Amino acid sequence: MTVEYEQIKEKFLSGKLDGCETFFEKNGFYTEAGYCYIILDELEKARDMFNRALISDIRAHWGLILLQMLGGKVTLNPTYFEIRNFLELDLSIFIRYYKAGYINEILKFADFMAYYNPECYKYIGRVFWANNFIPAAMFFLRKAKDKYYNDPELHYLIAYIAYHNDNDLKQSEKSLKTCLEILPKYAPAEALLRVIKNKS
Repeated sequence: MTVEYEQIKEKFLSGKLDGCETFFEKNGFYTEAGYCYIILDELEKARDMFNRALISDIRAHWGLILLQMLGGKVTLNPTYFEIRNFLELDLSIFIRYYKAGYINEILKFADFMAYYNPECYKYIGRVFWANNFIPAAMFFLRKAKDKYYNDPELHYLIAYIAYHNDNDLKQSEKSLKTCLEILPKYAPAEALLRVIKNKS
């Protein structure tokens, strides 16, 4: 069962939904089935799956919050760790399945989520960067900088985008120096800074 579960989960995460919901529901993987039903736009079925999983799977609570965001009104409170552990993956899933409407609804609650986890904007920016939506990535990374400035990874991401996407060596170097002021010896920043200095 474990091998088959991993195969079906990988199939779902790779954007191939066909039949995944049947396997998950039949075998008691209700949280996973809930996500499948969201992709199928069957939100009430998704809610039923998450409620079934609530006792045994902490991610089901986040799933119910996700459904509330999609419905435009949130009454449940997310935890710091739920946002850290699940937000990026969920946005990536919705991007893979071309669920732009769902993404827009979730982003309306970015400020709400940032109250519980100030790194929220960085997570959103990182998802957009990973999927090559650079203007959207930079919008949220700038918001992240305003909210949680002393995050070395944030400044490194901004530097990385400035270097690789904009060919802006000056901005990249500036962000890398900020990163290293916050966390000296941060290896990725040191490596990119050496590359930039070799080009100067």
